[in-house]
Amino acid sequence: EDYLEETGSTAVPYGSFKHVDTRLQNGFAPGMKLEVAVRTDPETYWVATIITTCEQLLLLRYDGYGEDRRADFWCDIRKADLYPIGWCEQNKKTLEA
Repeated sequence: EDYLEETGSTAVPYGSFKHVDTRLQNGFAPGMKLEVAVRTDPETYWVATIITTCEQLLLLRYDGYGEDRRADFWCDIRKADLYPIGWCEQNKKTLEA
């Protein structure tokens, strides 16, 4: 993303790479919002936006950081506590704003 931004380039759509194994797609897409456990307090959750996906890894940014990439973090969908929006309310968990 840094390179694209610095050069004013645009990323090629994933669909252009017909040779890529579609089994690597995980159902998550950039722009989706999730409720994510806070690393320092796993009983508390925060809304995060998916920035990019890479197989089972998601690059996330907590809401409230705008375009600031310094707080972006990677998580493994197989290990992280990730839930759809509304999960905390349904399960009586703390959701920070």
